[in-house]
Amino acid sequence: MLLRFILGLSVSLLAGCYSFSGTTLPSHLRKLVIHSVENQTLEPSLADQITRGLQDGFRSRSNLQQVNENGDAELYGALTQYSQSPQSTSGDKVATFRVDMLMRVVFVDRVKGDTLYRDDRVPGYGFYSPDNGETEATGRQRAVDNLVKVVLDNTVLAW
Repeated sequence: MLLRFILGLSVSLLAGCYSFSGTTLPSHLRKLVIHSVENQTLEPSLADQITRGLQDGFRSRSNLQQVNENGDAELYGALTQYSQSPQSTSGDKVATFRVDMLMRVVFVDRVKGDTLYRDDRVPGYGFYSPDNGETEATGRQRAVDNLVKVVLDNTVLAW
């Protein structure tokens, strides 16, 4: 009986220690500047797609208010590589292509002066199949979505 009481009391006390807001960001971070992604590839529209994806992702997966300047946190990114390659064949024709991209990301806490996340080789990839009526744009969008997910997982949830 005493053991049940102690266990129940412990669970009650610990329940108040945690907040499940969907993010592990420090509580002092309230405003975020997402800088436009720099494009170091020959694909002109990709950086804008990634920037919009990051903005939408942070809006839906964090409580940070996005601002144009004076943020408590800032996100910088540069798209450094883009490629497309055959992935599988059917007879003598390509059935599936793979789109790959790499991005350099830095997420900075301006309040405390800390770098919360840095990675020079964040990957994104996506597949598309011309036989299914898909185009390189389909694979590109899937790669952007994948890349944005990796960045969000490593900035909002993982550090």
